[in-house]
Amino acid sequence: MERVDLLVRLLVAGGAGIVLGLPYRTRPGGVRTHYLVTLGAALFCSAGANVVGPKAQETLRIIQGVASGIGFVGAASVLKRGSAIFGITTAASIWIAAAVGCEAVLGSPLLAGLVAVVIAVSNLLLSLLERHVFHRRRVMLELSDEPSNPRPPRQD
Repeated sequence: MERVDLLVRLLVAGGAGIVLGLPYRTRPGGVRTHYLVTLGAALFCSAGANVVGPKAQETLRIIQGVASGIGFVGAASVLKRGSAIFGITTAASIWIAAAVGCEAVLGSPLLAGLVAVVIAVSNLLLSLLERHVFHRRRVMLELSDEPSNPRPPRQD
């Protein structure tokens, strides 16, 4: 029954993220980003709550380090060109991947695998929702000094 309770809590967290993201559905940090962040935070808390024993304090510090440190990796995926921002959902996805990894090691590997599948499917469905209901389009621009003249490939 404890696993069912945890699954319900994760579903509530994800649903709350979707609701919280609705006002931002036309911005870079929209529905999917809010969904991923709330679910990721819930997973980090779940992994931390499962830690018991004499080394619990050290393990919780490791989780804290992973949660904050992975933000630097995510930040590298965020790009800004003019007023357009790209990659915020990718950064949130990288962050939640870290949460899934922590859950797989410290909590329940079965739950981590299930959540990974749910994240992938729901991310696809939310993308379709954004595209067809909110009419939001994502266009990735070629990063070069002049938009009409893309950079040639690097010669190493």
